[in-house]
Amino acid sequence: MNVALKEWAAIIRVLEQGRQVVLLRKGGIAEVEGRFEPTYREFLLYPTFEHQDIRLIVSEVRPFVRQTEAERKPGIVRISSLAKVENVAQVHSLEEFERLGVEHVFTDAYIEQRLNYKPDLPLYVLLLRVSTLPHPVEIVETPAYAGCRSWVILDEDIPTEGASPVLTDQEFQRRAGLLLPR
Repeated sequence: MNVALKEWAAIIRVLEQGRQVVLLRKGGIAEVEGRFEPTYREFLLYPTFEHQDIRLIVSEVRPFVRQTEAERKPGIVRISSLAKVENVAQVHSLEEFERLGVEHVFTDAYIEQRLNYKPDLPLYVLLLRVSTLPHPVEIVETPAYAGCRSWVILDEDIPTEGASPVLTDQEFQRRAGLLLPR
């Protein structure tokens, strides 16, 4: 697999531990027309440190920010998981998001910040089934991977055979809330 979605390193750690089953997307500066499109249904999770802000996640997972920054190797990206999109919702308000009933580690301030950025565009809520790779892979970070974009096409294929889901089916269903397809 060579398609990856960029996300804060600390949030990837949260996903890999099964504490959260969603990602939020609006669109980065380098996106086509500045908007996110949920183009791929399965992808690797690409840890990034751009815009990672400890104040925008709940206190119990804030140590992950420090841990991932301490583990960071300049010029190297460590890919350790992949995700499959089980459902996509679009929300336009904090109330709509809260009605979904999904467990997450984002503060209300972060969700409101994402909603208020380009308010004419919806906030995508991606319900993800995350699996960890049997062996994390380190790749060289190239200039082509840089910038405020969600999707990255890697120069090399990352083997995903033997990846293990981080949650049982039952636990995943419980955490998915109303986002779980019926």
